[in-house]
Amino acid sequence: MDFRVLGALEIIGPRGRVELGAPKQRALTAALLCRAGQAFSTDALIGALWGDNPPRSARKNIQVYVYQVRKAFAAAGAPDRLHLEHAGYRLVVNPGELDIDRFNELFARGRTELTSGEAERAARTLRDSMSLWRGEPFADLPDVEFLNRQADAWRERRLAAVEARIEADLRAGRHADVVDELFCLVRAHPLHEQFRAQLMTALLLGERKTEALAVYDHGRQLLASELGIAPGANLTRAHQAVLSGKAPGFPTDPGARPRRTVPKKIVPRQLPRGLSDFVGRQAQLTALGNGLARAASGGWPLLVLTGAAGVGKSALAIKAAHLAAPSFPDGQLYIDLAEHNGGEALGQILRALGCAPAELPADPCERQALYRTLVADRSVLVVLDNAANESQVRSLLPGSPRSAAIVTARSRLLGLDSAELVELGGFRSGESAQVLLGRTEAVAEDAQYAEFIADTCDHLPVAVRIAAVRASGRSLQETARRLISACNPLDELVAGDESVRARLTSCYAELDLIGKTALRRLGTLGSAEFTVAALASLLGTSTGHAERSLDQLLDRHLVSRIDDAGGTHRFALSRLTHHFAMELARDPALPRVS
Repeated sequence: MDFRVLGALEIIGPRGRVELGAPKQRALTAALLCRAGQAFSTDALIGALWGDNPPRSARKNIQVYVYQVRKAFAAAGAPDRLHLEHAGYRLVVNPGELDIDRFNELFARGRTELTSGEAERAARTLRDSMSLWRGEPFADLPDVEFLNRQADAWRERRLAAVEARIEADLRAGRHADVVDELFCLVRAHPLHEQFRAQLMTALLLGERKTEALAVYDHGRQLLASELGIAPGANLTRAHQAVLSGKAPGFPTDPGARPRRTVPKKIVPRQLPRGLSDFVGRQAQLTALGNGLARAASGGWPLLVLTGAAGVGKSALAIKAAHLAAPSFPDGQLYIDLAEHNGGEALGQILRALGCAPAELPADPCERQALYRTLVADRSVLVVLDNAANESQVRSLLPGSPRSAAIVTARSRLLGLDSAELVELGGFRSGESAQVLLGRTEAVAEDAQYAEFIADTCDHLPVAVRIAAVRASGRSLQETARRLISACNPLDELVAGDESVRARLTSCYAELDLIGKTALRRLGTLGSAEFTVAALASLLGTSTGHAERSLDQLLDRHLVSRIDDAGGTHRFALSRLTHHFAMELARDPALPRVS
């Protein structure tokens, strides 16, 4: 669909023009387009079409108009566009279908490009925005006051876009091309100070200083006589520029191009605080350290640290990054991708590297290019925490061979080229006990309780640390007793806003429908161990399909493989994951499996 309001109302459907018919039907459609996608109550429509003097039959008339408009849309191949909802009537307009929305998007992009120093690009974008205007908004419906008010607001935005486009032309060195246009604009809008200031700048750049002073003097007198005010800041600055004979930021050569501001070199130090009681992980720390050391010789190190939810990936990545920080003198960047999408994260990185918000390119490809330019001669360490997939990571990888990246993810991110995989499992028995005993005033007999708690927690670091926090307010013996008596240990493994159940829920949400179904069906088993054949039976599918769903669970470390000397491949859920799966299986939406 193509909805056009920047001129006479015009709508083009899949089968051609939508013939809306009588003026009131056109006015109703136009009013709905002013709030595209939002509900418009019957009372509001009556007010929009008739103001304060509606006919007695207004409600009935609205129903008739809606019926006729629906018929017109259907005839043009676009049924189901006009809906009646609880809040009123809503016209469905998809992104990009309404010309005023396209104008606003181009206008915003052009202003961003202008602020970023891309004058040529901004001028092209703003010209594209103006090409959408075919005339005055709702030119065929001049008697509808509601539409007139909306048209006035859009005309103001059009003037702002013209102002921005002329600014871009001036900064691109085309002052001679816009002088005549600006004279016309000043005559049409004599009290518009910015057009007058731009005309003065264009005349100054064309060495027509006397004329520029005359334009200022006429505007000063007009403002005083018509409004009783003195010239504003923009006009005053233009006057001072003419008096000094200098227009900073505006090239006098039509072929000149303004130079882009080079961000001030900043050394970011963004690594979060590490754990004060970090234990173990020596093998993984060594692997990460050796990998990061390759940056010194231009080795393009990319390390993916993967493991189950709550296994301590973030803590290990931050620990390794702090240890390696002296080897990356140009800074350390940290982004939690669970809180930012790719575009937001790249913008945050660029700001950390010294870019002012106004200098950030709007185009994602240009942002990536600027990022790689800024780190091309630097040695920077980038930590990308909690990545969901490869595409989220690629645009954030530094382009310098002397820079490095550590990525943490539940998935193995096998699609990342040249990535070195570092697998992380649970604590060793002694490490779990060290965390538990270190948080409490332990006595000798507490060792047995620490061992029981660690086993119940599957030696999962987040679970062990939560248990240690809870034990610090009670005792290891009391914590062990409560875990024994709990129907589900997940109920006990909660401390403040941290819980094992929340971690598993987050991991479950990342699965597709097949993976979610497989995990829920595994919760119907009495044992945590199973075979592919058993999973296929639970899913009511072939072994091949079961293996594909199992691959997803293995990739996110929700299931582990058990070595079997007999040659039968067996798999198992951890104790805590099995409890979580049993919770899912009790969901009444899941059919019971015998």
